[in-house]
Amino acid sequence: MCIRDRDCAKAVSLTARCKEDPWEHYWERKGIVDFEPIPVGVIPTLAGTGSECNGAAVITNEEKKIKIGYDYPQCNPRFALMDPVYTFTVPIGQMVSGAFDILSHIMETYFSAPDEQNVSDEICEALMRSVIRNIRLALKNPSDYMARSNLFWDSTLSENRLIKLGKQCDFACHLMAHQLGAYTDCNHGQAVAVLQPVYYRHIYKSGLSKFVRYAQHVWGICEENRTEEEMAEMGICALDRFIKEIGLPKSLKKLGIKNGKVLKEIAESCHYSPGSYRRLKAEEILEIFKECY
Repeated sequence: MCIRDRDCAKAVSLTARCKEDPWEHYWERKGIVDFEPIPVGVIPTLAGTGSECNGAAVITNEEKKIKIGYDYPQCNPRFALMDPVYTFTVPIGQMVSGAFDILSHIMETYFSAPDEQNVSDEICEALMRSVIRNIRLALKNPSDYMARSNLFWDSTLSENRLIKLGKQCDFACHLMAHQLGAYTDCNHGQAVAVLQPVYYRHIYKSGLSKFVRYAQHVWGICEENRTEEEMAEMGICALDRFIKEIGLPKSLKKLGIKNGKVLKEIAESCHYSPGSYRRLKAEEILEIFKECY
């Protein structure tokens, strides 16, 4: 199995004390942890997944070609030493990839019911603006302590369960990116950057009011005489331009996926996200992959 550093520590802490097959009981499906895992502490060197502040662990079963994660509170780290200086030596490309993953986590929460005015969405909007601003600052000066510190804090707030309160949460795009990673081992942050604008163009009409609000409150686009659809499309275009601005890839080919024939199998392996505005069938997921290819 393939697992990330912090996620690896959580998986090991749980596996070491469970009596069952850990994959079958805790990752192939959501399990019940009725024992005390080995305590975990983390020292992150990259702002991205936010797993320093939750019990989530994403792992890949390379044999079955499944990448999946669950959040087990019993695996919450007992401490997280988050010194921004530790992130200075991470390659710029990986820093940007991880930081975009933060933005993606927030968007996956934001673009879901409820759509009425609520505190979680307002926090999401502030965090999205912060991530966008601080990625730009960190690219301008990779040793900008405050920008790196803010990205760490953005990462924590995106996944410490706070903004998910009262939200259904989408994460369909993440699930698609996970399966791309399971089959091709592509970079996760880059994969969601390729997929997200295309995915949103497929679903925005089903959550139109939220996409209009996103354009206004995150990207500062004025309504003027534009229709709601025009506003929503402009917000997605702003996201698209930002992805290009910060140097992330814009196609699956640039992720190193050279064999387009595998996309059908990957699309059919994708899991359903019950919080999404509209359920996508395998055929439409394949359309998204082809548009991204």
